[in-house]
Amino acid sequence: MMAIIPRKEDRPSKEERRTAAAEWVRGEYGHGGYTYGVSKLVTGLMVLGGVLYLVTPWAMVVCLAVAIMSMLGRRMLERQATGDFSDLAEAKKQYNRTHNGEYLDFVEARSKQMLRDNKALRPESKKVVSEYLDWAERRQAGNARKGR
Repeated sequence: MMAIIPRKEDRPSKEERRTAAAEWVRGEYGHGGYTYGVSKLVTGLMVLGGVLYLVTPWAMVVCLAVAIMSMLGRRMLERQATGDFSDLAEAKKQYNRTHNGEYLDFVEARSKQMLRDNKALRPESKKVVSEYLDWAERRQAGNARKGR
């Protein structure tokens, strides 16, 4: 059986592979999620815990506990943000299907709440939420002009 080798034009160039490798080394690969990561904080706490272990083992336990709590906190915020983005996308889809104004109210209220309450959102995520908010406000203004 002969192995299937991708055509040369389908493979990434040497420069693309080099750029991808550099991003991977810097930790910038893949989708980072909707919220800021805590990997640098956790790494710092692990190093601090290792150093403090020489002084007292209890200090290491405290550092590791704080690291675990920060990872769980980020996971909780990420799951909440994922659910909120899913709700926004579904409300937009349903509005386009039914033209029910309550979906616009929901998108506007949820977007404002996310921008106000969730300080851990990445700038890209805030931009997407702002786009949802602008979309809802434009639609509501258009509906007000039409008298709906």
